Amino acid sequence: MNRTLITLFTIVSFASLRAQTTDVSGTIFDENKQPISFVNVYIDGTLDGTSTNDLGQFVIKTEEKGSVTLKASFVGYQTYVLTKDVKGLNNLRIYLKPAVENLVDVVIVAGNYSLKSSTLESQNAVNLVTNAGSDGDLNKALTMLPGSQAPGVDGRLQVRGGNSRESQTYIDGMHVLSPYTANSPNSSSRLKYSPFHFEGINFSTGGYGSEYSQSLSSVLPLDTKDKNTESAYGVGLMNVNIEAGGTQAWDKGSASLTVNYTDLTFYNAMFHPGENDKWDIPYRELSIRNQLRFNFTPNSTLKTYYAYDKTRYRRWWEDPFADNLRNMNYNEDNLYLNTTFHTKLANDIRYFVGVAYSWNNQERNSSLLPGDRYTVKENETHLKTKASKRFTNLYKVEFGAESYLRSYDMEYADQNSVHRKYDHNISGIFISNDFNFTNRFFFNLSGRMEYSSLTDKYAILPRAALNYQMDGLILSAVVGKYQQATDPNYLIRNEKLAMETNWMTMFGMYYNKNRRTYRAEFYNKKYNDLPLLANGVYTSGGDGYSRGVDLYFDDSRLLKYVEYTLSYSYNNSKRKYLDYPVKATPNFVTHHNTSLMVKYFWTKLRTYFSLTNSLASGRTYHDPNKAGFMNAKTPLYHTLGLGLTVLPRPGMIIYASLSNAFNRKNVYGYSFSGHPDANGHFASVPTTSYQGRTFYVGVFINFGKGRAYKPSYF
Repeated sequence: MNRTLITLFTIVSFASLRAQTTDVSGTIFDENKQPISFVNVYIDGTLDGTSTNDLGQFVIKTEEKGSVTLKASFVGYQTYVLTKDVKGLNNLRIYLKPAVENLVDVVIVAGNYSLKSSTLESQNAVNLVTNAGSDGDLNKALTMLPGSQAPGVDGRLQVRGGNSRESQTYIDGMHVLSPYTANSPNSSSRLKYSPFHFEGINFSTGGYGSEYSQSLSSVLPLDTKDKNTESAYGVGLMNVNIEAGGTQAWDKGSASLTVNYTDLTFYNAMFHPGENDKWDIPYRELSIRNQLRFNFTPNSTLKTYYAYDKTRYRRWWEDPFADNLRNMNYNEDNLYLNTTFHTKLANDIRYFVGVAYSWNNQERNSSLLPGDRYTVKENETHLKTKASKRFTNLYKVEFGAESYLRSYDMEYADQNSVHRKYDHNISGIFISNDFNFTNRFFFNLSGRMEYSSLTDKYAILPRAALNYQMDGLILSAVVGKYQQATDPNYLIRNEKLAMETNWMTMFGMYYNKNRRTYRAEFYNKKYNDLPLLANGVYTSGGDGYSRGVDLYFDDSRLLKYVEYTLSYSYNNSKRKYLDYPVKATPNFVTHHNTSLMVKYFWTKLRTYFSLTNSLASGRTYHDPNKAGFMNAKTPLYHTLGLGLTVLPRPGMIIYASLSNAFNRKNVYGYSFSGHPDANGHFASVPTTSYQGRTFYVGVFINFGKGRAYKPSYF
C-alpha cells in the first residue's frame, strides 16, 4: 500500500510540475528575413535554454513565472534581449542584427561581383564557368554579367565602354602583365588562368578601392588558397587539350603542380576542315602552373605562384586587297611569378608584402609582309606592401605602398629596321579609411598618390564610397579618380605622354530576398589625357565619356530546380583620340547588350542543362564610301550557347559546351582597300571569327578525398 501511495504521489507530483511548465517559443531570422540555425537561446539567470533548428525555430520549457529576460546570441550578430512576462513569450519572431564589431571590412557593393564558394550547388566561379557558351573560360563567362560588353573578335574583356587594356587582372593582390593567351588573326584569346585554381574571384566593373591602380574600367582579382590540407591528384581530358597535376600536403604547407598541353590539330580537322589547310603548325601551347604554400602559424602564410606558357603556330595569311601571301610564324614565351606573405600580428595589425615578376616575349615572322620580323619584349616587376588595423568598432584603416618597374622593347625589320625601347616606373602610396557608423551605414574614404618617371609628375587620386542597407535593399554609391599608363604602342612614339585619367561616378540599388536578386547601376565616366594623333605627333589631348545603366535579375524561386538570370546593359560612349578627327563612338563599343541564362538541374542524373542567349547592337566603323566619320554600323551580334554538366560521382565533372550553336557569322567590323576602284568605290571585306561555332567537352577527375564535386586538385 505504501508503494502504491508513493507511486500515486509521484504521478500527481509529476503532473503538477508539468502543469506549471511554460513553453517559450519562436523563430529567429537574419536581417534578410532568412531563418538562422544553431542560435543559442536561453532565459537569463537560469539553466533553461536551447538552439534553433534548421528552420530557425526553438522551444524552451521553463518553470519560471512572471517577468523574465530572454536572450539569443549568435556569432557575428548582436545579442537579442527581451524582458517580458513569461506567458507572453510564445510564437516570437526575432530578427538578429549584424554586430558592428564583426563587420571588419566595409563591403561596397557598387560594381562588384564576388564569387568565393567552391561547390556547384551555388553561384560561384565553377558554376559561372560551366554556363553554356563559356567553353570553360572565365573571361568569356564574365561577358554574361551586366557591364561587360559583347567581346570583339579577339575575345578579350571589355567593360562599360572601355577597351580591353582598361581591365586588369591580379593574382593574390599582385598585378599580371599579360593575362590572355596568344591569339591568331580573327580568333579569340582566353584567360590564361583556370578558375579551378582560385577560391576567390572578385570581378569589379568599376569603383574599386585605392589598393588597385593602372586600370580605367575594371579589375579582376583572383585569390589562391591559403591552405590546402588534402593531398589530391587528377587529370583533365578535353577535346582541345589535356592536363594533369596534383597537390601534396603536409603539416604546415603544400605544393601544387599542373601541366596543360593544348593542340588544335584534331579540333581543326573535326570542326574547321576548310581552315585546317591554312595551318602549317596549328595553335599549340604548353602551360605549367606551380604553387607552394607555407603556413608558419594559423595567421601567417607564405605563398609562391608560378606560371609559364609557351605558344607556337604557323599559318598562311593573305591580304585581301594585295598580292601578299605570307606564312606567319608566331612564337611566344610568357612567365608570371609572385611571392606573397601575410600575417596577423599580436597587436591585431594585418600585414602583407608581395613581389611579382611578369615577362612576355613575342616573335612574329612574316607578320605584315613576307619575310619581315616583329619582336616585342616586355617585363614588369610589381612590389607591394600594406598594413591594416581596426582601432574601434567604428573605424578601420589600411595603408600601403607599391611600385611598378616596367620595360618595353620593340623591333620591326623588313627592308628597313625600327627599334624602340623605354623603361619607366610608377610608384604610389594609398590609404583607405573604413567607417561602420551603424550596422546599416558604411562609408569608405580613400585615395592614392602616384609618381610616373616618364612624365616626372605626381597625381592625387581621391575616392569615396558608401552603402546603406535596409530590409534586403542596399543603396551604394562610388565616386573616384583613376588612371593608367598609355598603351606602349603610343609611348614608344612619345615617352612623355601623360597618364590616361578617368573620373568615375556610380550609383546602384540592390535587392536580394527569397532567392531573387535585383541589381540596377548607373554610371558616368569622364576620360582625359587620352593619346591623340595631331599633325603626325601623339599628344595627350584626347578626351571622352562613357555613361550608361546595367540591370540584372537572378531568380531560382519560380520553378523548382531551375535558375535563370537576365542582364541588360546600355552604354553611350564617345571619344576623340588616336586619329579621330571628331568625337565619335569607338569601334569596340556596343550600345545595347543583353544576356539570358537558364539552368536546369536534373536531380536523378545529377546533371545541369544550361542555355545562354546573348544579343548586342552593331559596332560603329568608318566607311570611306560615305560622308562623315564612324558613319556605319555592323549587323546585330547574336550567339546562342548550350551547355551540359554531369556530376557522375564525387570528384568528377563532365562538361560540354556549344557556342554559337546556329553558326551565325557575326561581323565585328570591315577592312577597306587603301585605294578606290575605277568607280571611286573602296572595296571591303567583313571582319569575322574564323572559328564560328565552337564545341568544347572536358572530363575533370579528382583522385583525392576532397568534398563532393570538387574539380580542383591544385
